[in-house]
Amino acid sequence: MATTEYFFVFGRTPQLALLELRTLFPRATCIVDDVAMVPFDRLINPSLLITLLGGTTKIVQKVGEANVLDGQLSGFLSFDSGSFTYGVSIFGDSTLPKTLLSDMKNILEEGGHHARYITSREGKALSSVVVDKEHAQELVVIRLKEHFVVGKTVAVQPYDAWSTRDYGRPHADAKSGMLPPKVARMLVNIAIGETFASRGERQKTILDPFCGMGTILAEGYMSGCRVIGCDTSESVVQKARENLSWLVASNPDRKGAVAKIFMGDAVHVSDVLSPASVHAIVSEPFMGSTDIVNKKTVEPSRIRNIIKGLEKLYIGCLRDWVHVLVPKGKIIIALPAYAISGRIYFVKKVIDMCENLGYTIVDGPIEYSRPQAVVKRQFYIFQKI
Repeated sequence: MATTEYFFVFGRTPQLALLELRTLFPRATCIVDDVAMVPFDRLINPSLLITLLGGTTKIVQKVGEANVLDGQLSGFLSFDSGSFTYGVSIFGDSTLPKTLLSDMKNILEEGGHHARYITSREGKALSSVVVDKEHAQELVVIRLKEHFVVGKTVAVQPYDAWSTRDYGRPHADAKSGMLPPKVARMLVNIAIGETFASRGERQKTILDPFCGMGTILAEGYMSGCRVIGCDTSESVVQKARENLSWLVASNPDRKGAVAKIFMGDAVHVSDVLSPASVHAIVSEPFMGSTDIVNKKTVEPSRIRNIIKGLEKLYIGCLRDWVHVLVPKGKIIIALPAYAISGRIYFVKKVIDMCENLGYTIVDGPIEYSRPQAVVKRQFYIFQKI
């Protein structure tokens, strides 16, 4: 079978999305900002793949190339009977010609086809939601050095399913700063560390020692993992249990399993779990006092005390977690960086002590935060030596 190239269009976290994609498909290469290419030597099911990936919003199959963008681009559309809707998105260092869509429409009408086109508000790329709701054929154009590659969207991210898992669960709190399910899924896929071809050969156990209401646990379950959660708050643990019970009941076909969600201290999980029983730890830990987020100025001494306390907590956790991890087991953790009065305060001691605690740094920092956020998440990947 001839090789077929597919393009994967990333959402708001392209660096994390690329790492996720390369974990599952090591041949993935980033060709322009927000888009990576994967060559496949066999048939794939894009509709299945798009449900597995948290960071990919569209999967696009390459259908050809073009030297210029003009109305002849309409030749890449499929002409079924009746009318249809189409749109064009462009990536790379280029913009769509202003008359492109109307020129395509004129050529289509001259050929006896009834079509309407849709445009994006930003003028470059259509959202996956619009493409899906409009039932539109979308051509994706990617500007390379001297020419354009053209693809056709074959799958878009199932936004309703993601939204339901986020806002439809029994307990959700948009103000709590929890990781969105899509980001949690990316972290889980990276933590599992298996290519798509080898997924499911052996069930992995994932632990979140700061589980909150269970977002990471939920995405671990949806990915077929055996999940374990821990938190210091009895009420939060109960909410996590109810959220996971709802998820399991809503998705009985999944091969994941909820092993245990218990109240406990993240620094002492080895008192509860067996040695070398966890394949990966994925967590967003406690990141310090939230009352400084809306303040414009904070005394440097207070920030330094917060950082010192967090370093003590994280180092204690890493010292304990090494006992429950399997050899070569991974930790993906969000570490906070405080942006205060033009300075960045970071838990540097955690990174400096990493090897002494029994780990190597595989990747990081990978930042995930709003541009103006005071507390910025920086993901690091540690591997047990």
